[in-house]
Amino acid sequence: MKQSKIFNRLYLQVSAIFLLVLFMFTAIALYISVQSSAKYSVEVNQRLNRNLASSTVEVIQPLMKDDIASDEAIADIMHSMMVINPIVEVYLLNPEGKILNYVAPEKVVKLEEVNLAPIKKFIADPDHSIIYGDDPRNPGEFKTFSAATITEGDVLKGYIYIVLASQEYISAAQTVIGSYILGLSIRSVIIILIISALVGLLAIWFITKKLNPIINGIQEFKKGNLSARINVKSEGELDRIALVFNQMADTIEQNISELKGVDNLRRELIGNVSHDLRTPVASIQGYAETLLLKQDNITKEEQNKYLTIIFKSCGRLQRLVEDLFELSKLETNQIELHTEPFSISELVYDIVNKYRILSQKKGINIDTVIAKNVPVVEADVSLINRVLQNLIDNAMKFCHEGDSIQIEIDTQEPEKVEIRVVDSGPGIKQEDLPNVFHRYFKGRNDEHGTGLGLTIVKKIIDLHHSHIRVQSQYGKGAIFIFDLPKAFTA
Repeated sequence: MKQSKIFNRLYLQVSAIFLLVLFMFTAIALYISVQSSAKYSVEVNQRLNRNLASSTVEVIQPLMKDDIASDEAIADIMHSMMVINPIVEVYLLNPEGKILNYVAPEKVVKLEEVNLAPIKKFIADPDHSIIYGDDPRNPGEFKTFSAATITEGDVLKGYIYIVLASQEYISAAQTVIGSYILGLSIRSVIIILIISALVGLLAIWFITKKLNPIINGIQEFKKGNLSARINVKSEGELDRIALVFNQMADTIEQNISELKGVDNLRRELIGNVSHDLRTPVASIQGYAETLLLKQDNITKEEQNKYLTIIFKSCGRLQRLVEDLFELSKLETNQIELHTEPFSISELVYDIVNKYRILSQKKGINIDTVIAKNVPVVEADVSLINRVLQNLIDNAMKFCHEGDSIQIEIDTQEPEKVEIRVVDSGPGIKQEDLPNVFHRYFKGRNDEHGTGLGLTIVKKIIDLHHSHIRVQSQYGKGAIFIFDLPKAFTA
């Protein structure tokens, strides 16, 4: 019901705006129609009576005496004009435009002379448009006219100036024309208005109706149904809105899922950190307390044993804190890459030499297999050094006496150098392979690691826009593989 009310309100609002605009355009169309019709009537009247003045000159010119028309001429003009066109006003002008005689209803003439500029323009331009001249009966107003020169030989004697519509005619004509045109326009516009309104309201109803499923989908999503989506059937503008909403809903749902994962990870992190910190702290506290309580009754051998355990627990605690600190900086993007060209072969040789003594003590053979002419790579030396150390530490942790660790460098890729850390230890179970880079994952019976080493490795490799992968067959060792870009050399 609420959604239906929203739809109805939207339809009414859009319809009201549409009808208001339609009525405004209707009023404008009526006004333009009436004005154009009146202008058309005036122009037709002037064009039809253009030669009226010339015809009048032919009648009165023989009766002109001393530049002034005789009474007989005036009477003749009156008779001729009333027969030809009873609505006109005839004026006889001298060459300067002064009114000498006239024939006009009620004989009310207020001007003594007429502006000759429109008259000359009328006479000089046979294809003129509408030209307006002075109205002698109404100063300040202008009317259409017909005009012609009165000459004797080549001498200009004056002008015939005929106003084509008298004041009485214009008043009556405007009333008739206005009512007729207005009535005709109103009838036409009403028909057009009704048709336009019906078509427009139907179109608006169709458009707003398509908004209903969009509103339903948004309402469902708002209620918490994150799987709610809008069914898109075509590719119109409103359907594009639905598509954008669906994409937005997918993004929001994914973000919420990620936030839930982060929250679960946070709780897991707190639990794991608490557990991992508790173990070395409890060990340090227990053996330190034993040393304090039994310091007079403890042998030198036992004292060294307890101190060694405390020292190892402190080292484990230190590694855990350092790994947590480094992982935190990697995850919050606080570590910036400082890439530079360097020899990956030399770095591998240096690291292997550092681990050789430790590996010999454990009876593990560590060696390198490096291709010829290995190019320099472009990476952060200190971070790649940490990656290799973590991978070797991880291999050393699980290898037993007689096992081997091998660091291989290959250059088969055209733009990359591939690095592999291979061990012959117990390997990784297939079900554990997807989790080896997860935080606090401890496989292969790891009881002494922090569970963060491989996670740090992956974060560093990701920071280099590269990818690390692991291959293993349980009981036959593991292989960790990553690659670095070759350095550009000019």
